[in-house]
Amino acid sequence: MAPVNNGVYAIAKPDEQLLTLQAAKEFVVVLTPTGEPGEQEWEVTGRDNGNVVIRNLRHDAYIGLDGPPEVDRQVRGTTEAFEWALYQAADRFSFHVVLPGGPVGGRELALDLSVLDIFPQRTALRPLEVQDQRQAWLFQFHE
Repeated sequence: MAPVNNGVYAIAKPDEQLLTLQAAKEFVVVLTPTGEPGEQEWEVTGRDNGNVVIRNLRHDAYIGLDGPPEVDRQVRGTTEAFEWALYQAADRFSFHVVLPGGPVGGRELALDLSVLDIFPQRTALRPLEVQDQRQAWLFQFHE
């Protein structure tokens, strides 16, 4: 059972930066609200194994990877459903979005901001730091 209900969400950092997909196979970035319908809306669907898939409404693309999972691998839109594990963070609707299946190279990897200094800010796999609330994402349900 997934820790969130199936539905459509805005997925945000605490500073109003929203997870955004501007084109189907582009990098997943964070931006302030763009006003573009569906670009910052994500359908979260639970799987029987407790993981979720996260699909962008505008581009019908999933948050996924283009290549093997490794530290600093940039996250992008993919046509194939890609599973993520949600680990509850300190705040009620906040979660670490984690690559399922255990450690890669000895570390669990989570969806986080890329270390690259590029605008718009890209997302990438980073070592999971469960105590770091800045790495968590707020899931805001859309009715």
